[in-house]
Amino acid sequence: MEIEYITRAGCPSCEAYRRAVIEPLSEEYPGRVRVHRAWDGFMERLNNAERITRVPMVVVTDGGREVMRLLEMPTLERLEDILEPA
Repeated sequence: MEIEYITRAGCPSCEAYRRAVIEPLSEEYPGRVRVHRAWDGFMERLNNAERITRVPMVVVTDGGREVMRLLEMPTLERLEDILEPA
């Protein structure tokens, strides 16, 4: 599983969440957490499958395939549980 964080530049609450949750998660799970701040190929594929209606958003993928979208801003512990299920 991987974590994709969909955000936008210049959003103070997005940046606060990135610093508090996404960056520590990325350090703990290198290569499995990515941040998308601008429109890119991944965001285009997501939007084509189901329109992106909210930013920020956390998307869980498995080998690049979307598994689920988390519209709430999950805690670090919740994302760790997703990356390392019991």
